[in-house]
Amino acid sequence: MTLHLNASESVSQKILSFLESLTKQGELVEIIDDSLYKYEKAGISKGLSQIDKGEFSSSEDLLEELNR
Repeated sequence: MTLHLNASESVSQKILSFLESLTKQGELVEIIDDSLYKYEKAGISKGLSQIDKGEFSSSEDLLEELNR
């Protein structure tokens, strides 16, 4: 399940604390903030655009770009 949350700082802290307690119990929880979401979305969009244009990069080129 994916959940998008808009909450006050105090509510956000309570939710994050609860999620952290779940991870300590061995549950899988992944938190993606707005910055990471926008970065990943831009990368996916760029990749899909390159596929549509027939532009492909080698694995080495991709790793070099990721390490910048």
